[in-house]
Amino acid sequence: MSNLIPLLEVDATRSNPAIRLAKGMYQKWRRVIAGVMIAIFILAPWLELNGAPLLWMDLQNRELHLLGLILWPDDLLVLIWVAMASAFALFTVATLSGRLWCGFACPQSIWSMMFTWVEEKTQGSRNKRLKENNLPILQRRLLPLMAKHFLWALIAFVTAFTFVAFFETGESLGLALVGGQLDGELIFWLGFFGILTYINAGWLREQVCNHMCPYARFQSVMLDEKSLKVTYNEERGEPKKGEGDCVDCELCVQVCPVGIDIRQGLQYACIDCGACIDACDDIMKKINKPTGLINFSYKGFSKANLKDLLIGRGKLWGYALCTILTAGALLLQLSFLETLDAHLSRDRGQLYFYNSQGQLANGYTLKLHNKTHQTKHYNVAPLNSGLHLEKPLTIELSAGDDRTVAFQVLCSDPCQLAGTYNLEVNIESQDKLDKQILTSRYFAPR
Repeated sequence: MSNLIPLLEVDATRSNPAIRLAKGMYQKWRRVIAGVMIAIFILAPWLELNGAPLLWMDLQNRELHLLGLILWPDDLLVLIWVAMASAFALFTVATLSGRLWCGFACPQSIWSMMFTWVEEKTQGSRNKRLKENNLPILQRRLLPLMAKHFLWALIAFVTAFTFVAFFETGESLGLALVGGQLDGELIFWLGFFGILTYINAGWLREQVCNHMCPYARFQSVMLDEKSLKVTYNEERGEPKKGEGDCVDCELCVQVCPVGIDIRQGLQYACIDCGACIDACDDIMKKINKPTGLINFSYKGFSKANLKDLLIGRGKLWGYALCTILTAGALLLQLSFLETLDAHLSRDRGQLYFYNSQGQLANGYTLKLHNKTHQTKHYNVAPLNSGLHLEKPLTIELSAGDDRTVAFQVLCSDPCQLAGTYNLEVNIESQDKLDKQILTSRYFAPR
């Protein structure tokens, strides 16, 4: 495996201080995917489903609104299955197709790409930026420099606003911002996420991928010899500027967001973004040579032996099986998600007592939690013959509300009970959609 992923020394800030934006098929796909993910990210706190945003972590009421569902602390198992299914799906994709997630869908890569685009549009091409980087700060073009940092700060603020809106909703946070009613806590978190975004996407960029992201480190555990990865056709390309097709233009290095030279072989820092492929293909077209000198490829894969891609890959099938099982467990958990949480307990003060009318009674405490989006009316009644409530009990609960109610269960005169009995109490909503039968003990004199 060490021959598959050589650990070469990489310092992107030294080897590629100014990234050149590449153009081509893979970069178009990166921008399309980035556009979709950014739109989902920004719109999620604003678009509503079942009366709540698509994603809203209401910490005050201990509710998580996710795509129309309401999850409570006792629904934590749902999030565990989501995390496990997502992790195994990521492992499966990484084993089959390398770090496509990093290159095409990772938020760090998307935001870094946005900041790089702003940098090029405000300060010019890579060559201009390199020349300015070597000048003292007072000799640089200050207007483009200020425009770049202003746009960076604006993107960072929108990002921070959206992060905080996941906890406050976009509407309430927007009204607080426009009305100047932001409290100290909101200001802190807006500043925290804004500064973090500005530093990560504007300054650290590839250093996050190379030195902070754990995924780059355990990639070597997932890849095998049949994994899809960006590769350089050394047999065709070498020697450079000679009989080989590589003209040593170094565009593949200049467009690389992590500052590696793919011609040195696969490295752990490569995020499989395809920028070097697009840059190289463009040069090959200009010099009338076949494209694909750098390309995504599977080792030993061709149209004639497609089955070889899936045979003998126990790790891939293991990850895929775990993904299917955890996704199935998630769907099963969602199908049995409770909309009513009810608990019945006896009063501990005494086994039984007689009320003012001389009827035998046991005291109980009922805790109800309405976990739906609508106001509900719940009817409470014992199912045992000979037992009844003093008067009909109906509990009204608004959406997400909970309540504790004390009540007495009476024995009908003349009481025929003696000793201990199993009590069953029926809790049913008036729309017949929610129903639970709770059990407890009922005591009578022997």
